[in-house]
Amino acid sequence: MFANINVDCCKTLGCKNFGILNSPDYIIQDKNVLCRECGFLFPVISATSLNLFRQSANRPWQGLVKQCPRCGGQSLKKYGFSSLGHRRIYCCQCHRTFIAPEEQKRDHRQMALPGLIQEGASLADIRKLLDLDSTGLCRALRKLSRYANQHERQWAFTAFDIMLSTRAFYVNFNGGDSRLYVLVTAEEQSGSVVAITTNYSAHPVEKEYQYISRYEERLPPGTLAHLVQRKESITMRRQSLFDVDYGPATLNKNDPGMLVKPVLPAYRHFELVRALTDERSLNVQHYIDHECFILGGCMMANLAYVQQGRSHISFVRERGTPPPQHAMPPRLFMSGGIRNNVWRTFSTRDYAMAVCNLTENKKTSAQRYATLNGVTQFISYLHAHPFLAQLNRLSPANVTATLEFLKYEYNQALKV
Repeated sequence: MFANINVDCCKTLGCKNFGILNSPDYIIQDKNVLCRECGFLFPVISATSLNLFRQSANRPWQGLVKQCPRCGGQSLKKYGFSSLGHRRIYCCQCHRTFIAPEEQKRDHRQMALPGLIQEGASLADIRKLLDLDSTGLCRALRKLSRYANQHERQWAFTAFDIMLSTRAFYVNFNGGDSRLYVLVTAEEQSGSVVAITTNYSAHPVEKEYQYISRYEERLPPGTLAHLVQRKESITMRRQSLFDVDYGPATLNKNDPGMLVKPVLPAYRHFELVRALTDERSLNVQHYIDHECFILGGCMMANLAYVQQGRSHISFVRERGTPPPQHAMPPRLFMSGGIRNNVWRTFSTRDYAMAVCNLTENKKTSAQRYATLNGVTQFISYLHAHPFLAQLNRLSPANVTATLEFLKYEYNQALKV
């Protein structure tokens, strides 16, 4: 999760170049690469920009995930204590040590802030009650985010075969129409949210990977088959396959950092999901929103497990409320577009779901149980939260930190 990576490789399952970097079969075509072995295109993604974003987004997780924050190595051992009495960890790969974080000391502000957020208190009231200026509130939200992540790093699932769902949604910021792109993953059996990632970066990346909106991609109303085919058509017309335009997103002049293209958080997001769930799962079924770069991020993060048959990935589109029983006969349709995938659609009067298996899982009968319900419940919870109006007035950095706490609050409510 912390080591530098390069993801410019073929992402077609079954191709001999699947996951292989710098293959002689690759031919550059503008901003994409053609794999002559399988005949499919994959986009070039700058390793420099991707790793700059990862360094920024992963910083709050340093020490919380069992990986060396310098090289990403997982071969770690205890190495005594620092002069302040903190546990020191030694990395057997890069031979460096780092401090394992302990429980944060919380002052009265840290104790009061969660309650104010849960009540939906205004930003002015929060600053007044906690005696904070704008900089102090930003610092308090970062500490609260760190506290939430520290308590969310240990996951215990009821089974070794788990089902994860991932969706994208948007959150307004700075009190205007500007929006953050957000990816969220939940474990379906418990409904708990595993990870959440935005396209805000505290550090700048290359200019061509800065998000700039020119128009918003919108899908017209229609059947699920029509929506799938329309999405594929829009993807084919992009200058680059990952160059999605989700609407306006402009920072204020005094806002630090920058907003990046959603492809970068997609690749980082699934690395975090795997790091948080890896030790507690043998087989994972990923149900993901229908978008090519989300699929690429999921594939690259789980590359070895996909090749071993331990990780399966499916596109899902869903509408309505899932019925208690899924005894619905499927109908088949082709998606068209680049790969012309086979989709199965299941529908009742009040519910419709279309699913496309992407990793050659032969258990097609299990596809009728595909769902994005876990993440949809969290998004609905967020949109109904009393603090949403205040959340939409915060800067992107503060929105990102607050979302981490709201994820923690949501998960705690599920346990009650």
